[in-house]
Amino acid sequence: MQLRGTKMLAVALTVTGGIVVSSGVMWQASSAAFTANTGNSANSWNAGTVALSDDDTGAAMFSPTNLRPGSTGDKCITVSYTGSLSATVKMYGSGISGALAPYLDLVIEEGSGGGYGSCTGFTASGTAYTGTLANFGSTRNSFANGVGTFAPASASSKTYHISYTVNASTPDSAQGASAAATFTWEAAS
Repeated sequence: MQLRGTKMLAVALTVTGGIVVSSGVMWQASSAAFTANTGNSANSWNAGTVALSDDDTGAAMFSPTNLRPGSTGDKCITVSYTGSLSATVKMYGSGISGALAPYLDLVIEEGSGGGYGSCTGFTASGTAYTGTLANFGSTRNSFANGVGTFAPASASSKTYHISYTVNASTPDSAQGASAAATFTWEAAS
């Protein structure tokens, strides 16, 4: 009797195993027969641009000589943005040196009109800085602490009017002294 039960169990397992194997073969055959896919090709990414220039043609804005207390001067420069990204433009000073720098009072205005050759037609929209050249170099010496409100979203220009006055209280010890500076405009997006 036990032999008969073992045979029946073997037959049952063989039949069950056969069903499982044939089902797997049929499933694989049917899933292999029906497939589909799609794709999205030709993707690309392009970076925008940040571009800044000015109209000084590489020449210095200031190089006056024989200054004395009360001497004044002014110049304009137009800074143009032609980048494709919205940007913030800041002005700052670097390389500021010389014993005359603490006695040169600066006023930097932003606006429109005028340009490097002439300030004729300049209209101020605001004052970006008032103080000495020495202070400008020590407190406004990078993009992070630069001055100005120029924030172009597309190609545009801003004119900067920079005027100086040799302070009336400049001491006699400043006779023959000089000052030097680099004005920089930087755009960041």
